Amino acid sequence: MYFTPERNRDLAEKLYRHARETTTDMADDLVEYDLSIYSDPALAIEEREKIFQRIPMMALHSSQVPEPGSFATVKLNATNALVTRQKDGTVRAFVNACRHRGATVVSETSGKRGLFMCPYHGWSYANDGTLKAVGFAETFGGDPCGNRNLLPLPVEERHGFIWIVENPQAEIDVAAHLGEGMDRALAEYDFGRFHCYRHEVFEFPQNWKVMMDGLIDGYHVQFLHGKTISPYFYPNMMGIQQHGHHALWGNPRRRLGEILDQAPGDVPLDRYVIFGNLISPNSAMVLHPHHIEYWTVYQDPRNVSNCFLHLRYLTPQKEQDERGHEILAKNWKIATDAVINEDVPAGNSIQASAEMPFTGSIILGRNEVTNQIFHRAYRDYMAS
Repeated sequence: MYFTPERNRDLAEKLYRHARETTTDMADDLVEYDLSIYSDPALAIEEREKIFQRIPMMALHSSQVPEPGSFATVKLNATNALVTRQKDGTVRAFVNACRHRGATVVSETSGKRGLFMCPYHGWSYANDGTLKAVGFAETFGGDPCGNRNLLPLPVEERHGFIWIVENPQAEIDVAAHLGEGMDRALAEYDFGRFHCYRHEVFEFPQNWKVMMDGLIDGYHVQFLHGKTISPYFYPNMMGIQQHGHHALWGNPRRRLGEILDQAPGDVPLDRYVIFGNLISPNSAMVLHPHHIEYWTVYQDPRNVSNCFLHLRYLTPQKEQDERGHEILAKNWKIATDAVINEDVPAGNSIQASAEMPFTGSIILGRNEVTNQIFHRAYRDYMAS
């Protein structure tokens, strides 16, 4: 079970009531904004400064750098980062660019190595970022070792994830970013015991906020996913706990009806409800009985109408038997097919509308609570 008995009971009380009364959580008001937030290049530049270069990103799961000496590379919003596990078990993060001429130092996605050599001119770095050797140092001149180390990035490991701030000059405080409520929820999940089973990066022709809107939207399921996902769920029904700029929500499966005669909290909800989490500004997690879908969305810094979506599957077991592989492969296909074949075309049409000159403003309804939380958080970040 993902939740403590107390949270399981609180969520069950809310979701049982919604299932009996055919209701859903609702916000106090509508939210209105201009479609141009998805297409304005100047706004995208401002987002990079105020959001992606300032706020901790859920860059990796801890299992992707499992032991001292292991490393992983990851693309942040506009930076290729190198993450390493140190001898004392801590993690470090660096800009993955040689301090000589800027070539990429490490091209592999992951591995274990104590020394990284730039393939261009042989400059070598320890896994703590220290420049250890220079190719043909006797003719290079000067003494770059000691003052041309890899550029470190602010990094913190918390709740089984590695969080990075893209700006080397920034500070990082993940607990402060999450706030007390979401920090406690992530601690309850104990994601540090999970393992990264599979991951892939997708590129789509829509703004990153369009993609985030789709990932956290429960209102569209009956219509956009009418033949695939919708038959398994109560339509237009979500129970939500807001935690500042973040949220935890449940979409009840129709099988929830099997336990509505039970006292709230007596039965774990994992088999009867799909739970999601919005970790602002750009991450979402969906909790399934066998795995966790962990999505992170970034801008394409070269094109406001493009984005990159990183999907990871986290599993409680490091090794899987044949049946486990079959279940995970089936669920991966369901998730990616739903996104690629159903969500993405709808998002692409929103992007096309955003690039028209006279579309004006749009609104989020009172039943679109998670999307309202995302957009209110976005406004706060941009106003800071």
